[in-house]
Amino acid sequence: MHTLIFDGSPHQNGDTAALIQVFRENLQGESTVIRAYGSSISPCVDCRTCWKQPKCAIRDGMQDIYPLIEESDAIVIACPIYYSELTGPLLSLLSRLQVYYCARRFQGIRLNNKEKRGGMLLVGGGDGGPEKALSTARTLLRCMNAKEIAEPVMTLHTDHLPAASDTSALSAARALADYVEKRM
Repeated sequence: MHTLIFDGSPHQNGDTAALIQVFRENLQGESTVIRAYGSSISPCVDCRTCWKQPKCAIRDGMQDIYPLIEESDAIVIACPIYYSELTGPLLSLLSRLQVYYCARRFQGIRLNNKEKRGGMLLVGGGDGGPEKALSTARTLLRCMNAKEIAEPVMTLHTDHLPAASDTSALSAARALADYVEKRM
């Protein structure tokens, strides 16, 4: 069992990290965290190579991530919510999922056949809502072939209550670990 976690937080020890830590501590299998901030992965530039060929023309660290996506059993998007949306660096990194979409749409092939479970760990502290971020995360998870997506784990008052102190969110992160490890 392997779980791939996309971390969209700029803080290595912040609220998102607290939820990721509890989640990972409760996983039985292996997990890999891909941090969007500080990665050298370029965003999609709409060159349209993937419209004609089942590959991305940009050669960078994403070439190592595609096999992780394809081989994983579960994928989790962990991210703070900025302006009611996932963070820019995470969206830039995951814009490279375009290769999966285009292979299916324009070439009639599926590059990522293994069905997965999906989950979300979202944190926020402002006065915006999570709806846009949830919708975007679900779309991205489906693009990575997550057929079953768990209820999101959210702590939305981190300006007053740090995620590490939000017992409800911590409990939900533990439950998400159980969920993603169930056999499909």
